[in-house]
Amino acid sequence: MTDAATSPRGVPRSVVVAGLATAVGVVPAMAGFNYDALPTGAVYGFGWPPFGIVAALLLDRDPRSRLGWACTALAVMPALVAAVALPVGGDPDWWARLERGWAWLGVAPVVVAFAVVAWGVDIAADRMSRRRLVWLVTSSGALVAAVLVASDAGGLRVAATVEALGVASMAGLVFRLATVRELRPVDEPLLDAAVAVVALLAGAAVGTVVRAVGQRAGIPGPDVSGAFAAVASAALVLPAGLWVRRAFLARRYGPGTLSAADVEQITADLHAQADVRALLGKAAAMVAAASGHRQVDLVLGPDAPEPPAHWVLYPLVVGGDRVGTMFLEPRHPEGPEPWQERVVRQLLPTVALVAKAVSLAVEADHARRDVARQRDAERARILGDLHDGLGPMLVGMSMRVRAEVRQHPTPLLEALAVELADCRGDLRRIVSGLTPSVLDDADLATALRRLVSSFDGQGPAVTLEGRIDGALAQPIAVAVYRTVAEGITNALRHARAGQIRVDVHTDPGDRVVVDVRDDGAGGPITPGVGLSSLRRRAEELGGTLLVAASTDGNGGTRLRVELPAAGTSA
Repeated sequence: MTDAATSPRGVPRSVVVAGLATAVGVVPAMAGFNYDALPTGAVYGFGWPPFGIVAALLLDRDPRSRLGWACTALAVMPALVAAVALPVGGDPDWWARLERGWAWLGVAPVVVAFAVVAWGVDIAADRMSRRRLVWLVTSSGALVAAVLVASDAGGLRVAATVEALGVASMAGLVFRLATVRELRPVDEPLLDAAVAVVALLAGAAVGTVVRAVGQRAGIPGPDVSGAFAAVASAALVLPAGLWVRRAFLARRYGPGTLSAADVEQITADLHAQADVRALLGKAAAMVAAASGHRQVDLVLGPDAPEPPAHWVLYPLVVGGDRVGTMFLEPRHPEGPEPWQERVVRQLLPTVALVAKAVSLAVEADHARRDVARQRDAERARILGDLHDGLGPMLVGMSMRVRAEVRQHPTPLLEALAVELADCRGDLRRIVSGLTPSVLDDADLATALRRLVSSFDGQGPAVTLEGRIDGALAQPIAVAVYRTVAEGITNALRHARAGQIRVDVHTDPGDRVVVDVRDDGAGGPITPGVGLSSLRRRAEELGGTLLVAASTDGNGGTRLRVELPAAGTSA
């Protein structure tokens, strides 16, 4: 970024000022190298000029950067200290005065540096700015402590070296904090340092013990044995520390991946699930666990509703088409961590494919229901024609034949009258068993009782058991009704059964079960038009049909249909 005010050569003036500050600050430090013995004052001042380099880089990016100008002021710290030290004391040696000035000031320049840098940082009420400030405070405190310890343990020369290296490192840290956009929580680097320290301490402890034991036992080369034991122990302890670190990060952020087994678990119920939208909840829960978010919601469709406060949304796109939206509630009110954002973006293609599969399944389910409604309408039309057209015609023919039988009885007419009566009965059963209109006047339980009672006096004893919890949607109710009608009709026609037991209930898995058993002849079963129609309807509704020999020891045949109860309605 260029400054509005530039030098004749086009260099921003702010950068020129930073360069001059660096030169001014480095003069007192470099001048000390002319002496045979490097003065302590020169060592003290050698760590501050890097702040000028940082200032030039920051001001080149933004000439109005407060932090850049603060670093410019820090770059001239050696010159300021030299100016303060010159009139102090009676020693004519200027460098001796300078060294004494640094010694008198002690760690004051470090404290000043922290204050200036903290003032130069634009502290806003956001997470990253607070973390920058924490790093500044922590690094400055560590540097002050290191200088004090070095001064007491090693004297001024050691303290000067420690301060010079620490201040130069702090300049690099300031540039890093000013330019980086992502900072991990402070406790995570501290955890990394703790893992390394524990591994080193464990290795040092073991090495010390092995060395002491070797010396006491008179083993040759105890130092080598101790060193080897220390390295080996540290190498063995380090994996345990890394495991603790991974467990800590996984608990905070989740594993960060969706495995192939997870995707398979999500999509395994696409065909069996009645409401495939329920699979979105399963996928959302897995994404929340994988990315460490408090809650995740998946919404199908190109239009996204307004997210709640503090939530973030990501569009789910497949092949250029938006198939849905993923809403995430971060654990932190200021949003997800940068690491979590990367994880979510890595998961987006997989989640988008899952949403696309669910969307296609929803469309297929709607298509199946449309086909079922069209078939119901066509059946209703055909059955209406049978009931209104063929029914009255059979009644009329039967009345004429019976009248003729009363006047001129013959075996042929009597047989014809019986056959017409059977045809009328079959027609009533067909209309009663197939038309969904019987459910318009009563609920499913009442319609089933009426259906079962209509077979009284036709041979076998038909019993109805079970209970359905809740009101079923119309397609499910019609399928249950037709299954019972087909099962009883088949038992009457083909099984020569003495008893027919009908059991309709809702199982704990939220599925409606229809079980029709008879004690008839059984034997090989060849599905006809009725059973094939039932199987197709059950599959369209997400259910299954089973026709097999009964397993209750009484012989006969068992017709079992399972339909999803997720399509129930209040």
